[in-house]
Amino acid sequence: MKGVTVVYNVGDIVFYSSTGICEVKHIGDPGVGLPTHVDYYTLQPLSKNHREMIYVPTDTKVFMRYAIDARQAQQYIDMVKELSPVQPESRNPKMIQDFYSNLLGTYECRNLLLVIVSLTAKKREMAARNKPLNQTQTSFLKRAQEMVYNEFAWALGKTSDEVADIIESEIVL
Repeated sequence: MKGVTVVYNVGDIVFYSSTGICEVKHIGDPGVGLPTHVDYYTLQPLSKNHREMIYVPTDTKVFMRYAIDARQAQQYIDMVKELSPVQPESRNPKMIQDFYSNLLGTYECRNLLLVIVSLTAKKREMAARNKPLNQTQTSFLKRAQEMVYNEFAWALGKTSDEVADIIESEIVL
């Protein structure tokens, strides 16, 4: 929705960039000493890993969208079996980092799942050789898992661990 300003309401559940799933708790001056010439969304993260309130200008350019619902979450889960792992064309660490950063930076569920499928495949491949996944790839995998599992858990009324089990059982390599 580039170029379109979406207005959220108190009580809406949104996905906010790197924080993930949040509830809009207040709109206006948050009363915490921020500039008052602009209104803010006060967001309460719903992830156990992020608990502090977030104050976001209502005209923010940072990525924010409505959270997916149960039907959409199930459609994405059903898609997992059909996703083929993708790997960067280069072994250059910077290129690998850019490759996964670009996928994560879209915040699109399909791309986040693609990171999970791809790095899970790589992790399994490395484990078969008794080697660990490298630190950069492990970090990207954990970040994608956190974003997807928390949002899907909220949408499906499950725990993140239950969602992890469901998605990981769908990954066929």
